[in-house]
Amino acid sequence: MTNVKVVIIAVFIVLAMLAGFIYKSNKPKIPVKEYEALCLELAKIDDQIARNELEGNTINGKKVVFPPKDESIKYRYEVFLDMYKKYSREDLEKEKEHLLKRLETSKQYLNEESQDLELILQ
Repeated sequence: MTNVKVVIIAVFIVLAMLAGFIYKSNKPKIPVKEYEALCLELAKIDDQIARNELEGNTINGKKVVFPPKDESIKYRYEVFLDMYKKYSREDLEKEKEHLLKRLETSKQYLNEESQDLELILQ
């Protein structure tokens, strides 16, 4: 073989290895259907927490307004799909338990009067 053929073959091998590495590193650690279902559950729980804690309140004089629930959950779902790729099944279950506890805690805000909250960025 000539040097050009060897270089071309070597480049293809390196590109194939790189593609495999990128695919493997961007793939969730659990089966995709299960991962997507867990992310959707987490998105629904997180959306409900935010609505319980903030709906009807004002922040720095501006009323908190949420988008329609479907849009909000879809956005959170996409964020969670990207955010939790590196998590194992156990980690995702722990995160779900944590969010469920927060959901229970957030229910105390459901029947409270509106508050003017202050946003402070540090």
